[in-house]
Amino acid sequence: MDIFSASGELPSTVLAMQQTEREIVVDGYTVTDPESSEVGNLRDDAWSLVLDQRAFGPRKLLVFFADADGTMRRMAITDRVEPIDPAFLACLIHLGHGAEAAVAYLDEPVQLGAPSKESTERFARLRQMAASCGITLVDWFSCDDDQFRSARLSHPLRPGEDWWTVGAGDS
Repeated sequence: MDIFSASGELPSTVLAMQQTEREIVVDGYTVTDPESSEVGNLRDDAWSLVLDQRAFGPRKLLVFFADADGTMRRMAITDRVEPIDPAFLACLIHLGHGAEAAVAYLDEPVQLGAPSKESTERFARLRQMAASCGITLVDWFSCDDDQFRSARLSHPLRPGEDWWTVGAGDS
């Protein structure tokens, strides 16, 4: 599904986010040979990417886009902003076209213990934003130098749910 509706209009989530006045620059990479054995699978490699996300620099948001089976297609990189919503939306618009799934990594402080109400609400909000673009946000990893947290696996209402779930009704 394209980020634009059949009539060419942006979804309401996108229209609301356009009101931001800050410039957000998104860099990205696209797989040029999808048949290459070098192409990773996000379903399998998401956890190792947590450990590597800092290689792209501090205070970054990375969003990996994939097919429903997890085959990686594109990666977007932008600076962390507060709130993160406009940066995530910019990644969706710039490189999300045609993707069915996404996993995001945000370099931010991670607190020990249960996830905060704010982080749980943020994950739900960003899943809705991605869904309005036809993309399933499978997980959101918060990462710092010492630890990381998966929003999906720490979600209080979904214990034991299959981690990789892509498709309708996933928000």
